Amino acid sequence: MVEYIYHAVDANGLAIDGIMTAESESHLDERLQQLGYWLIDVSKKTKKTKVCDAAVPRREIIDFFNTLHSMLAAGIPITETLLAVCESTNHVGFAAVIRDVKMNVEAGISLEVSLSRHPNVFSSQIINLIKAGEYSGKLPDACEDISLHLEWVEKILAEIKQASIYPITILIAVMGLVMLMFMFVVPRFNEIFISLDLELPLLTRIVVDIGEFTTQNWWLMLALPLAVFAFLKYAPRYSISIAWKLDRFILNMPVFGNLNRMLQQSRFCHNLGLLLKAGIPILEALALCKDLVTNQVMKKAVCEAERAVNEGKQMTDVLGKHDIISPIVLRMMMVGEKTGQLEQTMEHASKRFDKEIPRLIKQVFSIIEPLIMITLIAIVGIIGGAVFLPMFSLMSGV
Repeated sequence: MVEYIYHAVDANGLAIDGIMTAESESHLDERLQQLGYWLIDVSKKTKKTKVCDAAVPRREIIDFFNTLHSMLAAGIPITETLLAVCESTNHVGFAAVIRDVKMNVEAGISLEVSLSRHPNVFSSQIINLIKAGEYSGKLPDACEDISLHLEWVEKILAEIKQASIYPITILIAVMGLVMLMFMFVVPRFNEIFISLDLELPLLTRIVVDIGEFTTQNWWLMLALPLAVFAFLKYAPRYSISIAWKLDRFILNMPVFGNLNRMLQQSRFCHNLGLLLKAGIPILEALALCKDLVTNQVMKKAVCEAERAVNEGKQMTDVLGKHDIISPIVLRMMMVGEKTGQLEQTMEHASKRFDKEIPRLIKQVFSIIEPLIMITLIAIVGIIGGAVFLPMFSLMSGV
């Protein structure tokens, strides 16, 4: 059997692209016609072939699994459920993905395999939860767990975004104001000082030099933040060492460190609890969590925990050596391992984080806002002092 990438149309002329397994191109054409589609173009899928799905918003995926849960729990067949989702979504790219999934399911392919052919839309975690749900006969429950987990991710990201809008706006305004003062206000006063032949105090000379540098190298002042942003975004992708050092630095930051540490623990507890609840063995669950973790420090801890479990040791014996897991969570996991109730322990830990993280997000950004304002007042005060000090000297001399 060979995997083919095909382009087909239905009776209404609606195009569909997807992947299907068949013995030959003629066999593929025959299978598509049985499903009500006409083959337009086809090519063999190779290891180098990349299937690019359109970017799908997380909300669409949440609604998809919510619908799957409701309709499957009501006893509606999977093909009719997929058809209903395909007809109800307004996202053209996602509708094409669901049509392809529906066609593969109608052709006798499992839902897990059908979804796995769209890795840019459905993560490995989702695929494995669906696989476990199909194997155990609890597919509606698996869909509900996926939708609840994605809802949690959406909620956390929305809270961070909402809390950060005002501080980021103020920070950009402060940076713009400081740039304008150094580029336009300070040089004007410097011209006045030169015309009066005043001896400038040290503070004034420093501010004037900064103003001259900013005026002459304004492009550098604009390019520097972009360069830093590009480095922080792309360098970790090409160097594990840089990624590990950056992640370690973020975890130890004065204000954001505690929040980031809690977010990493929460993600680990949520993912591990969800996978264990679906009936996935602990060793396989840790292997999946390792791929789902974004922080390199946490990833290293999970990798070592996976290795320890594979050697017959306790997971918490290894995690306890890493300071990224809090003592309370570590103690809960230790009890869960000893009692054989690790799944329930992870669920309780996740609920604990769900309560603490929103409060901590508000607390962190409530600290940042006054810090930005104090910084603005300090910078304006320094520039103002540097500008008026020579004038005070001039007036005292008169």
